[in-house]
Amino acid sequence: MTRAPRLLTPAGGTATSSAPPPPERRSATPGRRATDRGTSRQVGETGCRIVDLPRITDPRGNLTFVEGDAHVPFPIARVYYLYDVPGGESRGGHAHRELEQLVIAAAGSFEVVVDDGTHQERFFLNRSYYGLYVPRMVWRELVDFSSGSVCLVLASRPYEEADYFRDHDEFLAAGGVRGAGA
Repeated sequence: MTRAPRLLTPAGGTATSSAPPPPERRSATPGRRATDRGTSRQVGETGCRIVDLPRITDPRGNLTFVEGDAHVPFPIARVYYLYDVPGGESRGGHAHRELEQLVIAAAGSFEVVVDDGTHQERFFLNRSYYGLYVPRMVWRELVDFSSGSVCLVLASRPYEEADYFRDHDEFLAAGGVRGAGA
């Protein structure tokens, strides 16, 4: 026999209810917003692409998770995040010889400008359930941060200064992604 749920009364006593229990709050299908239609889902000529991350919706708050080698094409070796970036500011301005990244707007929005030495593309990130995969040998700049933004980055390798190209001309001389034997 199923027991009716017990409810507290205003006087502090209990009462029973014949109402059915509340439905499960989680959605089996990740929820999306109408404004997501403006989010680029393109695969770019630079090899960068938007990764649609799992989203578990719940009225109490949503949850997104990322698993290395499942949602991103690399094991995750390092995680870092940028925050307190003044609105309109830029970060990045480098490329990596070997490192791959997934860049996520955990809060707020910003654009990622990528350049492989031949093509340049812009990706607008404004949802925490989208990430931008950036392969090795692609120059990246994060621009136009909204106030209060948090940029979460998942990286395939630990920090190694020797892996960086910090000068764009040096990066171009190395041939970018197309000419570097990638």
